[in-house]
Amino acid sequence: MRREEEEFYRSALSRLSLDDMNRESLRGGGIPYEYSIRALCVFFRKVAIRLGFMDENGLPAGPILLGVSGGGDSMALMWFFHTFYSGHIIAAHLEHGIRGADSAEDALHVKKYADVWGVDTEIFHADVPSLLKKGESLEAGARRIRYDFFERAAKKHGAWGVALGHNMEDEAETVLFNLLRGGGVLGAGGIPERRGIFFRPLLSLKREFLRGILRCRGIEWRYDKTNADTNYTRNFIRNNLMPMIESNINARASEHLANFARDMRELGDEEKEKGDALLLELEVAGTDALTIDRRAMRNLDSKKLPLLIRAAGRKILAPVLSRRQCLKLSMLCAEGKPFTFQWGGDVTVSGTHNEVAFRRISP
Repeated sequence: MRREEEEFYRSALSRLSLDDMNRESLRGGGIPYEYSIRALCVFFRKVAIRLGFMDENGLPAGPILLGVSGGGDSMALMWFFHTFYSGHIIAAHLEHGIRGADSAEDALHVKKYADVWGVDTEIFHADVPSLLKKGESLEAGARRIRYDFFERAAKKHGAWGVALGHNMEDEAETVLFNLLRGGGVLGAGGIPERRGIFFRPLLSLKREFLRGILRCRGIEWRYDKTNADTNYTRNFIRNNLMPMIESNINARASEHLANFARDMRELGDEEKEKGDALLLELEVAGTDALTIDRRAMRNLDSKKLPLLIRAAGRKILAPVLSRRQCLKLSMLCAEGKPFTFQWGGDVTVSGTHNEVAFRRISP
């Protein structure tokens, strides 16, 4: 190991409790090398430097907010940062009120381990079902409220960023989900390792590997019973479809889908650059609402117009539009007739003879 790497390793060892030190040693029965501090510090250091929240000398970029639900992935995330990150970390937990007493137990579980590890906490209690917007699903509403909470908490603590515990299977499942619903190139890009203040340092690790880390160290995690409900499409993909694919087609399907996503993200980035360039060329501005000259849109060819439409959607933070719906909207914009198009979520696109307006409609 180079000097910087060795110092980083020693710094991590200094944060371990006596019990953890014994587990790392042969006297405690030993921990498999792939789960050891020696191996994991190499992984964490590389990811931290690549994502920019730590430099090569191990110096932190600033406070980090951790999204911790209490499940296996997020508990592993908190353990990683407690062990390897020398800067200030805050465990942020949304107690969403969806699962009654179980939700309250999740919050207590996170608080218990955070206290043991000396990690500050930011816990927010919300009755998500009562805060849903008109037509919004429970899953989508919970996600919106959770991310809003993370952004507020990050601003409050002056955080460099918000770390989330998504893993390789999460990415594979997202790619498959987006492909099946027609998400196009951008949907096939899966989960970005970093977008805005949010970043996912565990994205290259498998779910079972993260649980192996926790088991070796006697760390418990919470199980969300709603994850077994296959009425939710994502749960069906996770619990039924992916296991069937891995058992009958390819045991490394998750890894291949994750690698495919990385390739598609490169193509997606090219598409975003071209779309953003078109917005700039047409002098399109706005956040919750923007308008585009319809004659200028009609002058674009069949390849550029969908790029412009997707770029406009991104600018007002609209959901990803399927290829079929994007082509339908392109045809409407290319025609001269007035129209109204329901993009999805709370976004509506309307066309007059002179302009096309993209608007986020408040409930």
